[in-house]
Amino acid sequence: MKKYFITGLITLMPIFLTIAIFIFLFDLFTAPFLSLIESGLLKLQPTKTFSPILITIIARVIAFILICVFVFMLGLVARWFFISSLINWTNKILSKIPFVKTIYKVTKDISEAFANRKEKKLFTNPAMVNFPSPFSYAVGFQTGSVPSECQKHVDKTLTPVFVPTAPHPISGYLVFVDEEKLKRIEMTNEEAIKFTVSCGIITPENIDEYKDISKIRS
Repeated sequence: MKKYFITGLITLMPIFLTIAIFIFLFDLFTAPFLSLIESGLLKLQPTKTFSPILITIIARVIAFILICVFVFMLGLVARWFFISSLINWTNKILSKIPFVKTIYKVTKDISEAFANRKEKKLFTNPAMVNFPSPFSYAVGFQTGSVPSECQKHVDKTLTPVFVPTAPHPISGYLVFVDEEKLKRIEMTNEEAIKFTVSCGIITPENIDEYKDISKIRS
């Protein structure tokens, strides 16, 4: 019974996580325009043929399509000199507004960092670190470098490690680890992510076994 339950859980987990992330992003991007499009749809059908739920669904789909078109067109015209100058001018203004400049600069720097690392690995390699206590270990990923302001307060060489949470690896903790205490492991980033997402069920040794669910049932 337990074996069948684990099989069903492993089968549903990636589907559930994919749907959950898609719904979250879908709601995030369409929410600001939802009321405006809904009011427009209600004016187009004065007889109230459609239910409010259906109107909301149609409004979200329309908002999503419009956003996709807008992003595509923005990327198309952003290459033009005038638009590039306008964007630079907007960046300078937003960079001088109190509080707004902090949020804007952080998101801008993170976006550029991911874009510049398109051909590189964001995480160099998996490793084990003492986390969350000196008597336990967690699988993390080496990434980037320690700021000099942080490093100068510690005599030992530090290495930044991102420790993801399970089963949602999109969040986690960034810790600075003594390089001598960092334990590098012979696992690929993909294997380490699968191990974390599965809460330790899928390991590099049995990863092929879980590719074929029928083997688990036998």
